[in-house]
Amino acid sequence: VDPERVSVFCVTCSTPDDRTMGLASWWRDHVIEPIHRTRIKLPRLFGIPASTYMQVVYPIPVLVGGYYVMQWAIGRSRENLGPRGEKLRARHDLASRHVDAQNAELQTVLAAAEKKKEEQDERR
Repeated sequence: VDPERVSVFCVTCSTPDDRTMGLASWWRDHVIEPIHRTRIKLPRLFGIPASTYMQVVYPIPVLVGGYYVMQWAIGRSRENLGPRGEKLRARHDLASRHVDAQNAELQTVLAAAEKKKEEQDERR
């Protein structure tokens, strides 16, 4: 292997005129650009130009795919939480002791603030 043609970050390729280029450059020049230069003449459908009906055709896979992804997410949600969140509500007793402790602490903070306010009002 020629050490000048080995790169740590990029695989290099030789061209017919003995230039070296990175794999990404070769891929762009020999794969991506020919695909993007390809033009397929689409016929008019029912008198509608191809550019118009393709504006409808292109978003369809995205919409259909999005619908199925959403249905999958809804199914997972029902599996994890129950159809109406019953499993989530059933776990309320696990968190209630923490909520009660937080509420008690909040009440002490509020009571201290109220007491301080009353003291300030008495001084006036």
